Amino acid sequence: MARIDWVVLCDMAFLDKQDRMCIVGIVRKLPTPSLPLAISQMMLVAHLTDIRPVEELEISVGVLTPSGRLSTAYSPECMVIEMAHEYILVTLRDLPLKEEGIYRFQVALKDQPIASLDVRVVALDRSVPVLH
Repeated sequence: MARIDWVVLCDMAFLDKQDRMCIVGIVRKLPTPSLPLAISQMMLVAHLTDIRPVEELEISVGVLTPSGRLSTAYSPECMVIEMAHEYILVTLRDLPLKEEGIYRFQVALKDQPIASLDVRVVALDRSVPVLH
């Protein structure tokens, strides 16, 4: 039975011509100029292990806000889930960020534990000078 080995949040992920997974811009913290805002596009990548060739997978994805609510996108096109070999690629569009704190990104397979990733969202104070 397939299970999720790890999950990462990034700017972009894709398979190259040699079928290698390319992950660009791994996100550990999200500094934002202000809140609320909507992130135009981010991706979740989950790596699967113990996959059987004919196994059908039921995948669920969620984002919990710092206040414990399930974050909802504005339209169904805001979340696209694809399989690429042993990877689950989730494209998140127009992801609403309304408050500072820890956002929990979750990916789960039916009857398996949830794999999650915590990302801190911090609103930057524009009054602080930026040093170059």
